[in-house]
Amino acid sequence: MKQQYVITFAGADRTGLVETLADMVVAHGGDWQQSELTRLGGAFAGAILINVSESGFKNLSSAIEANYTDDLVVSLTAVDASPRHEPNLYLTLTGPNRAGIVYEVTHELSDSDINILQLSSRVENAAWSGGDLFIAELATRAPESLDIGELRERLDQLENKMTLDIDIEAGAH
Repeated sequence: MKQQYVITFAGADRTGLVETLADMVVAHGGDWQQSELTRLGGAFAGAILINVSESGFKNLSSAIEANYTDDLVVSLTAVDASPRHEPNLYLTLTGPNRAGIVYEVTHELSDSDINILQLSSRVENAAWSGGDLFIAELATRAPESLDIGELRERLDQLENKMTLDIDIEAGAH
């Protein structure tokens, strides 16, 4: 019987890194299900959801350890299959880059029992100001009982405090 595992990794970016991981997965009977891989600074990092048998997992773990290098950190984590949660609330953040933006926003979301399903962020040059512009997009799952007006009020206070623009869109994307 196959089990789901998440492979997480980070290391120096180089040609063939994804191929090496994909080769290890398939060589041990694994099925690559879903992934998020990206370059972050000079590193390449990601998370890969795979299905593999227990014996395949043991062999894959051994293969990863045998191929371990100082410039690549890889871990495998068993995950429970759970129902897929579709996002029902989307947020887009835009504002001058500063420390604490992600913390402040995620704190408000957590206090409202909103689960973050995906978060993507980047810093770009803000040509109009010469500074750095922080941009983030979040796909979340909010409880059915959420009062969107109350959340909007809390986020409005945060917008003023941090000079942010926070757009909220409810429903399917």
